[in-house]
Amino acid sequence: MEVHHKHHLPKNWKEYLTEFIMLFTAVTLGFFAENYREHKIIEHRMEENYVALLQDLRQDSTRIKELQAGNVEERKGIITLLELLYKYQDGKLTMPAVQEGVIGIDRLPSYVTLFMNNTTFKNMQSSGMLSYIDNKQLRQELSYYYEVLFKKLIDNNSLYDDDGRKFYNEHFPINQPSSNRKLDSIIGGPVQLSDKYRTINANKAFVLGMPVAKEILSDPHTLLKTESFYLRFCVYMHLLMTIEEQNKKLIKLLQE
Repeated sequence: MEVHHKHHLPKNWKEYLTEFIMLFTAVTLGFFAENYREHKIIEHRMEENYVALLQDLRQDSTRIKELQAGNVEERKGIITLLELLYKYQDGKLTMPAVQEGVIGIDRLPSYVTLFMNNTTFKNMQSSGMLSYIDNKQLRQELSYYYEVLFKKLIDNNSLYDDDGRKFYNEHFPINQPSSNRKLDSIIGGPVQLSDKYRTINANKAFVLGMPVAKEILSDPHTLLKTESFYLRFCVYMHLLMTIEEQNKKLIKLLQE
């Protein structure tokens, strides 16, 4: 007995169109779903980056304030020193008066420098996440802060540190022991210098009474070196002010 098989009837154009539309819709929806998922991932990463940037900037702000805390006293101290040296070279002060004036200086610039943490910005830069910042102003201000001011800070840190080290170790090693005595009092220990040499005022008086201290104070080069270091101090403090202003601007933009 013969078995008759049904012949497949050819599909009409409507069926082909329906299948095409269904396939196209599925692919399109899949594309949009994947695109939406990637968008949400990027959005989440950007939120994390904004939080990290804000944290970095606030740490910078705290550090800047710490460095500026003694700015007025440090500037007052070095201006007082310059006034004493000028008056001595001008014949208006005797050496004992200069020595007494130097003893009375509470603080001189310590040449401590600022460290800015740019890790988050570098990570965003290397991963291409900076291009996802919608706010054009924020993108520009971040670039100025981390690519211009950051590089300028590195250069000035090196210059300020080098000039400060030379000034205190080579040109004006008179007031430096005071800082050492402060550190010595913090560390403590079973063996310490006697109060005559360890306490700040006594140490100043002793060091300034040595002939080498008088030679340094009377040397015209000391005046010139002090002027040079004061200029470096002023330049560095101005840079800190510029960084602080940019820091505040960025924090405001990130919080909007």
